[in-house]
Amino acid sequence: MSTFAKLVIVVSIFACSTGLALAQGGATGAITGIVQDPSGGLIASAKVEIVSEATSQVVRDLTTDSSGSFTATLLPVGSYSVGVSAAGFATTKFTGVLVRVTETTRMTAALKVTQATETVTVSAEVATINTANAATGEALDSTTVSTLPLPTQNFQQLLALSTGASSDINNAGDLGRGTARIEVNGQRETNNNYSIEGISSADFASGELTFTPIPNANAIEEFKVSTSLYDATLGRNGGGNIDAVLKSGAKKYHFDAWEFFRNTELDANDFFLNGAGSGTRQPRPRIQQNIFGADGGGPVGRNAQLGYVYVNYQGSRQRAGGSPGTLTNATIPVLPTQRDQATLISTFFPNVSQPG
Repeated sequence: MSTFAKLVIVVSIFACSTGLALAQGGATGAITGIVQDPSGGLIASAKVEIVSEATSQVVRDLTTDSSGSFTATLLPVGSYSVGVSAAGFATTKFTGVLVRVTETTRMTAALKVTQATETVTVSAEVATINTANAATGEALDSTTVSTLPLPTQNFQQLLALSTGASSDINNAGDLGRGTARIEVNGQRETNNNYSIEGISSADFASGELTFTPIPNANAIEEFKVSTSLYDATLGRNGGGNIDAVLKSGAKKYHFDAWEFFRNTELDANDFFLNGAGSGTRQPRPRIQQNIFGADGGGPVGRNAQLGYVYVNYQGSRQRAGGSPGTLTNATIPVLPTQRDQATLISTFFPNVSQPG
């Protein structure tokens, strides 16, 4: 292989690696805070250890600066514990620090003065209002996604819950996954940008997820619709930026199985099919829908030596007689036995006046 070919391969690998690293920034969050003594004085050079509560792994080791502040960026979405220690103070562990997608969680760590070795565990007090930047949007976690009703288990139907976002009413009788078209702050749906795990996933032509394979609702760890004032790292368009983060394996094995079903007997009849009277009433169209699946995950190897794994599967079976795609109404005129001009015109063009 020539030197030029080797150089091209090396440059290509470096470019791909750089692109992946930059793309994953939108699927993460951050923790920032200050460390204080009981009187409110700032503590410099305090040691901060951030541990993932899902895997019990240390993800960051930090030291506070001269102003007693620390910042941990590019953290995967999830719950963390923050351990803070300093000379002359009790080692304090703050649990339940949540990291949201694209957001920065602020916290204040107040340490207790002690002369002996002491460890204190407290619940973290974090700011519930985003003060790190002016971006607006709403992050929804996996519990919200899995408990809210979804006709076809498509998480896109929940995107309009964010302030400034709207969409058409989903027709639960349609065949398919029920793709939702989201308009943010009055802009067209083609102005949005969709990212899954930090990677742009929208169709190149329309900027939507119409033809893109999307994860089912049970695989979503969290998603957020950023509606305005976001920075340039979030997307390519000026509309809404939708960031979805998938679940991953944890330190304990966990498995789930589910099925969501609909049938004709459980559905009410359409208003227009009922008609004005009993003589025009039509029966309910057949609707049979079964959405089933399972997921599971956990550590691989002893003490998760090979990492963590998460697997998710969903299958759908649908038969919908009420879907607009299944209803056809064609009127075929009866050919008259007389083939003169006047008869043909009155048959095929009844609204056309004939010459006297």
